[in-house]
Amino acid sequence: MRFFRKTVAFSLGFITVTLSGTALAHHGWSTYTTSDFSLTGVIVEEHFGNPHDRLTIEADGRQWNVVLSTPSRSRRAEFDDDDVSVGDTVTAYGKRHEDGATFEMKTERLRVGEHLYNLYPNRS
Repeated sequence: MRFFRKTVAFSLGFITVTLSGTALAHHGWSTYTTSDFSLTGVIVEEHFGNPHDRLTIEADGRQWNVVLSTPSRSRRAEFDDDDVSVGDTVTAYGKRHEDGATFEMKTERLRVGEHLYNLYPNRS
């Protein structure tokens, strides 16, 4: 009986720690400003996949981490890796990271050429 209790306690502790780490890793919008921000630059790297699609954009001599939406949300907005390529100029609209020394933004909308992808249509 003692072994069973220890096993259950260990399992519950492991699950709790694992799930809390996942929740902390997905910080949402809390580390970004509330002010609108836009950035125009050239794509130097692209990543499509979990936890978020992402572009690296060079603008004003700096490389920016442009966090897009989750892959499922991007696809609902009809945006995927066929819509952009390294070397394309894009404009991202969203919120800048609150730490001014961190060149990162969370993107609500992305303009590629004449097409505007609304990744978070419920956000103003």
